[in-house]
Amino acid sequence: MAESDKATVIVVMANIAQALSHPTRLRILELLRGEGAYVMDLTEWTGRPQANISQHLAILRDAGLVVAEREGMAVRYRIKDDRVFDVMEKMKVLAEAQIASGAVSRMEQSPKFQKMMQKCKGGKMPRGRKMWKKW
Repeated sequence: MAESDKATVIVVMANIAQALSHPTRLRILELLRGEGAYVMDLTEWTGRPQANISQHLAILRDAGLVVAEREGMAVRYRIKDDRVFDVMEKMKVLAEAQIASGAVSRMEQSPKFQKMMQKCKGGKMPRGRKMWKKW
């Protein structure tokens, strides 16, 4: 592989990692598993404002993780490549290992961690869906 190709791969990896670096975006990806969803559904299920969900979807779309499909006047978002769930599962295993080793206790003391925990809470369980079913 040429050096410029390696650089491109690294930049794309960093872009994907950045897109996966927010609890709301991870939650959105999980909610899109299967048939996808509309922004209004994601808004209801996460308890977040429509503008906020749209911003997160734009980041996920720019990273190539989701696609928007127009259905008349509405837009349904879907996962572009299910391999993103393999990445999320590996991240989950790593996170669980850090929790088990006690590494998270230091993180929990930071205001940023507390803020992210608050963002992750809330919202409603989608009807007929098993949110975080593997978790």
